[in-house]
Amino acid sequence: MSIGAPRPRVAVLAVHTSPVDQPGTGDSGGMNVYIRSVAERLAGQGIEVDLFTRCRGGATHDVREIAPGIRVVSAKAGPCQPVPKSAVQRYLPEFLGGVLRVARENGNRYDLIHSHYWLSGWVGRAAKDILGVPLVASFHTLGKVKNYSLAHGETPEPAERLRGEERVIGEADRILAPTPEEAGQLVGLYGADPERVRIVPPGVDHAIFRPQDRDVARARLHLSGLRLALFVGRLQSHKGPDVAIRTIAEVVARSPALAEDLVLAIVGGPSGQHAGAEVARLMELATALGVSDRVMLFPPQPHARLADFYSAADVVLVPSRSESFGLVALEAQACGTPVVAAAVGGLRTVVRGGGLLVEGHDAADHGEAVRAVLGDPALSERLGTTGARESLAFTWDATTTEVGSIYRELVEAAA
Repeated sequence: MSIGAPRPRVAVLAVHTSPVDQPGTGDSGGMNVYIRSVAERLAGQGIEVDLFTRCRGGATHDVREIAPGIRVVSAKAGPCQPVPKSAVQRYLPEFLGGVLRVARENGNRYDLIHSHYWLSGWVGRAAKDILGVPLVASFHTLGKVKNYSLAHGETPEPAERLRGEERVIGEADRILAPTPEEAGQLVGLYGADPERVRIVPPGVDHAIFRPQDRDVARARLHLSGLRLALFVGRLQSHKGPDVAIRTIAEVVARSPALAEDLVLAIVGGPSGQHAGAEVARLMELATALGVSDRVMLFPPQPHARLADFYSAADVVLVPSRSESFGLVALEAQACGTPVVAAAVGGLRTVVRGGGLLVEGHDAADHGEAVRAVLGDPALSERLGTTGARESLAFTWDATTTEVGSIYRELVEAAA
């Protein structure tokens, strides 16, 4: 990427979920925040970014600029409407055709491809071979890791996914891991070449997620007069919303005075083929445990509004059964709110002085940690202050600097 050369152009692949979707809806989550945040800053560095996603409505093969240097390409891949993630694989060859079509329109020039998740990795492998450019792969979750930590009744990830991940890991020029834990999993479980793995943590937007007055934040949400525990995430078993509900029931049962005004706010939308059933199951669980009047469901929120929820909360619950990184925990800590999280995956890296880690997913253990935070104002203040300070080490500028450096390393080597 020498001075005077054409502006480098990168194809970023996100087949199953659009980077412009509202996080917390459908399959949209931390990955969407990551892609959009990094793309905006890459464009600011003079790198042109095309974000490819599957067409799910509107014009087929629509190309639109969402910011200077950033285009979103809605490529045709199956019906131009939402389909279950499990059905997307059959449409990957058609999606590849859309990527190649735009490449031809660009004069067959992409300098690099960056795939996100294993489905996009399938397309990235093929495009790498056809276009003769380097491939960077990010997975965000790993099938083998998820299968080791399934909730009761949760369906294991299929063999097709595991084989697909293995192929992408074997062929990618660089594999980005958010934490040392995932880097170790890539090497230990998938046989990744350690020389190709780079640890690049996600960031947090400190202009949005910062400490605010708790009472003011509660007033903005019309939740004044309540103590608030918060769960943010997609409503799927793997994220542990059931553990959050059971945890609140434990706190109410063991410390009724402490929990007198306590409610659990659940912010997020259902995900997957049985989305409606999952919401019903959660509310049935709350009813069975006698806390249905303490559980409030909120739809996914824009980031600015989500910051109010974090700031309004006394404690944020992150009881995921596995977690590649844990962006919710990081955002909550940036707002100065203590976190009680499961000691799994990336949460071991993200939650340090700003929260309490709980081994396993027993609601009694999580409830004990929540009661410690709610019952000890000095502990709560210390966790909040420390978490906000430690979160400053994670920024999207730092993430983008690392990503851009990896891009340049590969492009210059391929020149």
